[in-house]
Amino acid sequence: MAFSCGGGDGVPELPEVETTRRGISPLLEGRRVSTVNIRNPNLRQPIQTGLPQRLAGLKLQVVERRAKYLLFRFDVGTLIVHLGMSGRILIEGPDSYVRQKHDHIFFHLKSSKAEKKTIILIFNDPRRFGFLNIYKNNSLEYKNIFKKLGPEPLKANFNTKALQKIFFKKSTSIKSVLLNQKLIAGLGNIYVCESLFASKISPYKKASDLTEKEIKTLLFKIKLVLKKAIRAGGSTIKDHKNINGEIGYFQNSFLVYDREGKICKNKFCNEKIKRIVQNGRSTFHCSNCQS
Repeated sequence: MAFSCGGGDGVPELPEVETTRRGISPLLEGRRVSTVNIRNPNLRQPIQTGLPQRLAGLKLQVVERRAKYLLFRFDVGTLIVHLGMSGRILIEGPDSYVRQKHDHIFFHLKSSKAEKKTIILIFNDPRRFGFLNIYKNNSLEYKNIFKKLGPEPLKANFNTKALQKIFFKKSTSIKSVLLNQKLIAGLGNIYVCESLFASKISPYKKASDLTEKEIKTLLFKIKLVLKKAIRAGGSTIKDHKNINGEIGYFQNSFLVYDREGKICKNKFCNEKIKRIVQNGRSTFHCSNCQS
C-alpha cells in the first residue's frame, strides 16, 4: 500500500496529509515497534543516530496531524514526519515487499509480542526534502517546531471572530495572508485559490478590507473546500496517492486552479480564468466573478 503526498506546486497540503493519516492510522495504531533500520539518514535534516534504540519496543498510541506534519504518538515521545515535496509512506508485508531506490528508513511493527507476523512502514523520498525525527513531547525542540504555526482551519474554534482577528490591520493581499503558515496552518496554493473563487473574493484584495459578510463566507468556503478535498482523497498534481495506492481525485473538481485560459465554470460567465504571480506563487482566478 502506498500513501504519498504532492499538493499545490508539488508541496503537500492539509487534505493530502490528512488523507495519508486516515489511511495509515487503522493499520498502525496499537502496534509495537520491533526494529528500525535506517538505510539513508541524510534527509532535509539528518535522522537521529539513536532513533532505532529509542523506538524499539514502543507502542504506537495514535497517528495525528498538525498542519502539514504527521505525528506518531508513542509511549514516551512523538515521531514527527513531514513528507516534503516527494515523500511517501509505504506499508507492506515483510515477505512481499521489494526494496525501492529511495527507501530511506524501515519501521517493523507487530501487534503483540506473541505475533510473529509484522508489517513494515517505509519512508521513501526521492528528493530527500522530507523530515523525520522523534522528540519528547514537552521538550523545547518539539515545541519549537509548532510554536509559530497558526490555528487549524477545520477546528471548531477557527471561527469568524478568529479570522477577523487574523485579518485585522493586514495590508497585504488576502491570498498572501491565507498562505502564511504562521497565521493559518495547513492551507496551500490549491485550496486558497479554490476558496477565494468560491467566496467571490479577489486575490488582490487586502485582508483588512474584507467585510464581516465576506469573512463569514470565506470561512465557510475554506472549510467546505477542505472537507470535499479530503473526501476525494486529496488532489493529484504530481505524487499524491490514497490508501489503496490510487490517486486523489479532487483535481477533477478544480474550478480555477490550473485552468488558465479556460472558461469560468460559473453559470452565465464567459470570462477566461487568469493566472497571475503573487509572492512567487501562481494565483488562478476569474476577474469577472471575483471582485
